Amino acid sequence: MAACALLPVLLIAALVFRQADPINDLQTAKAKWAANGISDYRIVVEYKRPYLTCLQDFEVRETYIGYKYKDTCNMGSGVTGNRSTTWPTVANLFDRIEAAQTNPQCGPNGCVCDGPIEVTAVYDPQYGYPQQITYTLRQDLRSRDLAYWLAMLDGSLANCPQVTYIGQTISVISLVPIPPLVENLTEATPEVGVGNPTKPDVTPEATPQISLGDAIKPELTPEATP
Repeated sequence: MAACALLPVLLIAALVFRQADPINDLQTAKAKWAANGISDYRIVVEYKRPYLTCLQDFEVRETYIGYKYKDTCNMGSGVTGNRSTTWPTVANLFDRIEAAQTNPQCGPNGCVCDGPIEVTAVYDPQYGYPQQITYTLRQDLRSRDLAYWLAMLDGSLANCPQVTYIGQTISVISLVPIPPLVENLTEATPEVGVGNPTKPDVTPEATPQISLGDAIKPELTPEATP
């Protein structure tokens, strides 16, 4: 009975440790995405904060932007960051998550005043790309920092500015694989050579052979030869 009572505790503990391994989840998702071999796709990404939402609908070729269908993200770096590194590609989304895990950030006023920014990710179960990335300001975690308690003791905590960072959510609304550009060009440009439909074949019947003697020697009849 003791073993039966301990089993639910072990299952809960295993689930907690499983959820607390975001780095492993990221590597697993990247491996799944690579295994699918998708290089070209159309992706729609929504950037959302309270009172602020924008959308990007782009065609991606390899890791580059091939065509822009829609882009309403004109709200500056607070939402979309540096455009050179945050175009809506799967590679850039993975980079966002990895950067947050390897170099955790705090709110604009520092960890003592604002607390750390927690980044969580949900991945597509079939393709592995990030479906949703959520940035959350965790003021409740300030107590884990010794500097927070020191600031409380010396009274400097009361001087913290008002929190301005709210957080944001980046969601992939849709991702549809498209044929690679090389395949499209191959289908649109037939090879020139044997069997080219634009070049008719010449058959022996269309080009009769005439010997040199037939061309210069007239036919003689018995009447013309005494």
